[in-house]
Amino acid sequence: MGKFGVLALLAGLAGLAGCADTATPPATALAPVVRREGANLAAVPVTLVSLQGAPEGPGHDFQVALTRELTSRGVATAEPKKARYMLRGYLAARPGQGGADISYVFDIYDRLRVRAARLDASFALKGEGDAWSLLDAKTIDGLAAQSAEDIAAWLSQTPEASPALSYAQ
Repeated sequence: MGKFGVLALLAGLAGLAGCADTATPPATALAPVVRREGANLAAVPVTLVSLQGAPEGPGHDFQVALTRELTSRGVATAEPKKARYMLRGYLAARPGQGGADISYVFDIYDRLRVRAARLDASFALKGEGDAWSLLDAKTIDGLAAQSAEDIAAWLSQTPEASPALSYAQ
């Protein structure tokens, strides 16, 4: 390798040195998606294809609450073959300062099974005991409501949910 090849290699490696992941989030975090006014969420049916991470009891209660919360926001649910988007959810609970930290992640896939979005949030719960034991009905309902709001906001930005155009007559 000639002198110029070595210099090019070193320059490339120096450029890669800044590509490491860090635990600190970037200073300019993305703003949350805001629900578009007038969006037709019934035109964007979804299906929950999986929910992982939670024990059976809280997991089932969360699924029921999520379906209820999505419906209350005008989001249509459908069987997988008729859904425009598929949801894969993940719940996690871990000990936190004075209680537990509960997190959710929803990956949203289109009909071609290409991930279109990832939505996530984390909440601190106060209390003592196992992290999952702190998930009472009120907390599960709140977690489902926030999840549904995030999903509805994202769906409202899709072309299928575009608000109907009004024309002056």
